[in-house]
Amino acid sequence: MTRLKNVYIFTGGTLTDEMLSYNNLDEGIIIGVDRGVDWLINHGITPDYFVGDFDSIDIVLLERIKKYYSNKVKIYPSEKDETDTELAMQLAISLKPQNIIIFGGTGSRLDHVIANVHILLQAERNDISSVIYGTNNRIRVLLSGKSKKIMKSHFSYVSIFPFTEVVAGVTLEGFKYPLVKGVMKIGFPYGVSNEIVEDNGTISLDTGILLIIESKD
Repeated sequence: MTRLKNVYIFTGGTLTDEMLSYNNLDEGIIIGVDRGVDWLINHGITPDYFVGDFDSIDIVLLERIKKYYSNKVKIYPSEKDETDTELAMQLAISLKPQNIIIFGGTGSRLDHVIANVHILLQAERNDISSVIYGTNNRIRVLLSGKSKKIMKSHFSYVSIFPFTEVVAGVTLEGFKYPLVKGVMKIGFPYGVSNEIVEDNGTISLDTGILLIIESKD
């Protein structure tokens, strides 16, 4: 059986029309999360799954969704341990795709942004590549013994931060500021604002977890 390629999660942060042009959006599974459902419907897109407590969605729309898509709706209480986006991530992981792309994972609520960065680890630990795609940033995590190839793009800058106390064996290839088997310690952010100078850059590490942020002004 061919493995599902992409699952797209549209959540309640900042969403833009640019995200609708993401490659092969119509060929993947789309999960709408709470306010992200509203946004998708308003753009003529019906998600394959609806997830959340739906405390910020139009009640008339919610009733219509429950009526016509009851087998695809997963409603949770407002008071719970998981965020709505984490619940969507767990559903996405259960579908066993190659990639999970989160749209709307950045926005005005910094606590939710940090929470969304943390749930990328759940996908990566299940051997699923994952990314948060925002208007000005693209966010990934990299686990011990792994590497990621990043294509040169309109995100001009690539920054790396230790996501554990110590990250060792950090190697950067194809970057303006290369690195070979470097060591990074949390609290010392010297991996800010690097640039890819070739067609793509490769980041690898031996131990620890890295946070990778591509940014544009």
